[in-house]
Amino acid sequence: MKRLSRRNVLRGAGGVAVALPLLADWARADGPPPKRFIASYVPNGVFTPQWFPTAGADERTFTLGAIHQPLVPYKDRCLFVQGIDMNVAIQGTGEMHQRGLGALLTGAKLNSGTFIGNDGSSAGWAKGKSIDQEVALMIGQTTRLSSLQLGVNAQERDVSGVMSYGGDAVPLLPQNDPRVTFRNLFMDGAPGPMLDAVQARRKSVLDAVLDQVAVVKRRMGAVDQQRLDAHFTKVRELERRVTALPPGTCPAPMAPGELNPLTEAAMPEVAKLQLDFVLLAFQCDLTRVATIMWSDAKNHRGMPFLGINSSIHNITHYGDSDMGRLKLIDRDRWQMQQFAYILEGLKNVADPNGGTLLDNTLVFQGSDVSRGNVHSHDDMPHLLAGGAAGWQMGRFVRFGGQQHNNLLVSILNAFGGTHTTWGDPAFCTGPLRGL
Repeated sequence: MKRLSRRNVLRGAGGVAVALPLLADWARADGPPPKRFIASYVPNGVFTPQWFPTAGADERTFTLGAIHQPLVPYKDRCLFVQGIDMNVAIQGTGEMHQRGLGALLTGAKLNSGTFIGNDGSSAGWAKGKSIDQEVALMIGQTTRLSSLQLGVNAQERDVSGVMSYGGDAVPLLPQNDPRVTFRNLFMDGAPGPMLDAVQARRKSVLDAVLDQVAVVKRRMGAVDQQRLDAHFTKVRELERRVTALPPGTCPAPMAPGELNPLTEAAMPEVAKLQLDFVLLAFQCDLTRVATIMWSDAKNHRGMPFLGINSSIHNITHYGDSDMGRLKLIDRDRWQMQQFAYILEGLKNVADPNGGTLLDNTLVFQGSDVSRGNVHSHDDMPHLLAGGAAGWQMGRFVRFGGQQHNNLLVSILNAFGGTHTTWGDPAFCTGPLRGL
């Protein structure tokens, strides 16, 4: 009998392809629900005196401050950490904001280059891959898009405006326009039909190749025939979930109306659209990995919808006793409202494979510096939430000077990796203990 190649596929009408199982070693049982990952970037640090919770008698008895009040309903799903130091960004090419953003997900230093920073120094792109792209290799290869890179007024098209990297000096710039996000996710080409029409046209991939299945099966032994039947049973079940979900489970969204996504006043509208599209993309399993940037590391913009009409970047440079710096509290609280919106959206969607999307997603938020007025990289304001990592949530954990890169390793391993290091090895000692 002629043995089928691992690359064998059946092709039906329109070139639709259905991969055959790896017959030699195919024996997978139904696995756990798929995991998902979101990484969020908030620029220029936070108002540190009110950022970290008030510690209690143990890790679970902590009190949230005014900034984190939007997260009170999700306190038991959040993990606050203190004592994570991004030492890889303290020295090297570029200025502190550039280095911090470049290292946020890569754990790497910057290449030399010609991108001018806030202090006039220059730098290039980051030297390594970001963890979102490594996670996408583990969980995002069967979805329509392996990952999304989104922005909300993240205008810089250089190292100050990128958090996601496909490799050394391979930037993945964020998309700021929700209309383009919509087309990329829900249109079958541009122009093209909506998602529901796409699903209808692809309603039964298997039906297009059933005649070929019969031919292939006649060339197989009994064991391989059984494996092929079992394989197509699983494909049919996947197809059923995608194309025959109950009404409203995977709805086709309305296209966004006209807007200028790069204006300060439009940020709330753009934020809601971008987050809604991420949530719907997760719900429809169009992607399982997303990053979102809330402006860029230069961030010389106000937030007039919060009554902040001057540059956020400049406000972060005021001293902690300067009354002008208190406006940063309003910015930080608004960012927590967006974080809570993500958690609420994930919690409200049942995962077809079990639990809710929040149970099966890890959300990570970080910044390029911790305190903008001194450009420090100690005590980074990291926040994590969701159940995908299997960590004990609902805690405030103080690590006491652990490397930022160790947290990146821990995130990778939570998604099935076996990493012992990530980024610059001089700033990584392995995964964190106590998560």
